[in-house]
Amino acid sequence: MAKKDGQRGRSLRKKVAMLLLAIFVLASVSACHSKVFSEKEIGIPEMARLVVSSMLDIAESETYFYQIPESQRDGMSFSEYYEYISVLNKMIPAGGVINGFDIAYGKEREDLIAEMLKTGSKEYVTIYNTCIPIKVGTNRERLSSVPIYFYLQQKANGTVYLSRQWARRCMNIYAFSVHYFEAYQNGNLGDVVSLLRNTGIDDSLRESDTVLTSKAKEMIRFYSSNVKTDFSGYELCSLNAANLVFMQPEVFDTQLQTKSRYVHFTYNSSNEISVDDSITSELKTADLYLYYNGHRAIRIGENATSAQIQTFLGTPISISCGPVIKTEKRWDGDEVSYRNILVRYKGFAITIYGIYNDESDWEGNFVHFRIWDTSKVTIGTSISSDSTTWDILERYPFADKTDYDLDLTVDNERYELSILVADPEENSEETEQNSGEGGLPISEILLAWCRSN
Repeated sequence: MAKKDGQRGRSLRKKVAMLLLAIFVLASVSACHSKVFSEKEIGIPEMARLVVSSMLDIAESETYFYQIPESQRDGMSFSEYYEYISVLNKMIPAGGVINGFDIAYGKEREDLIAEMLKTGSKEYVTIYNTCIPIKVGTNRERLSSVPIYFYLQQKANGTVYLSRQWARRCMNIYAFSVHYFEAYQNGNLGDVVSLLRNTGIDDSLRESDTVLTSKAKEMIRFYSSNVKTDFSGYELCSLNAANLVFMQPEVFDTQLQTKSRYVHFTYNSSNEISVDDSITSELKTADLYLYYNGHRAIRIGENATSAQIQTFLGTPISISCGPVIKTEKRWDGDEVSYRNILVRYKGFAITIYGIYNDESDWEGNFVHFRIWDTSKVTIGTSISSDSTTWDILERYPFADKTDYDLDLTVDNERYELSILVADPEENSEETEQNSGEGGLPISEILLAWCRSN
């Protein structure tokens, strides 16, 4: 009896062990269920569906990731895939949901690829040319109205795949953009100075810490004062392995009107990230004045008489007038003629638009200042014919972006300042000397009032 009981006990233990083994195997299969799938190759529509499904429900992205055959993942890990999907999702408008997708063919595809090829990075030409754009539809329109695309890649034999290299470049350029905007939002001067080197500034300016600091401070001021929307409100318009574009929805312009503004991040021909985030410098009202021997003398646009100009600037070398530009009748019935009157001094000249009777009897408005060779006269307190481009950039950090042409509109009156840089070839010795001291020399300064009538 005891022997039979022992045999039944051993049999029961054996059955329990087999049951436990079966449970363990089933649990293992279940745990790996999302990671072990058929390696049967999938096509473009199915690949696009899996990526879109991951974007729709990123919490289930692992399931969709392992439905992509390993041979079509290009060595991409799930963590990389998850990060890539997270970045792609940044293009979905706030509160929006994906409601479909289309595969882009024909001219639509050609235009998208042509835009990527502009980057100039030759080693990526092949992967750009084999891209398959997938256009994603959402239930909400984006502020920029720019369509949303992500890209699949295709091998020479026609097999579609997810390029790990492509995804990593997308993630890297996005990470750089985040760091870039955070530096400005936080007002971190050191970071902004280092990032300015990615904004396409001239090589010669990299030597001047003063100029770089001036540019950095102006950019921080611009982001603090003009960019109304913070980074969380920017719209990621487009993202691919060649470039990334953000739209800043609300930015104040010089007239305090809000407009949208775009910032471009691009992999250049050296595969470094360059940024197109240029702002322009506006002419300051303090520089509408001509100073003589350090004292403020006259303002562009204001009224002048022959007696006043001699009081402020002394006796001119010569006075001449041009042909009649306009004739009109005064309130008393007398007819008067208006001309440009040129008053010339040593190293500078002034043009007045007004009435000319003779050299000692004229009146009108200052419309043009021209300075080419004098230390006595400056525009504002600091801009003179002895200045260099670095001096100008300390005052107007982004004047180089507009070839040193600045303007200002006040009460519908427009003023323009043009600073002409000396030709290096014509003045090689002087240019070389001044460049070593800081920038190129100035050859001429022109300040004009653009009359509205």
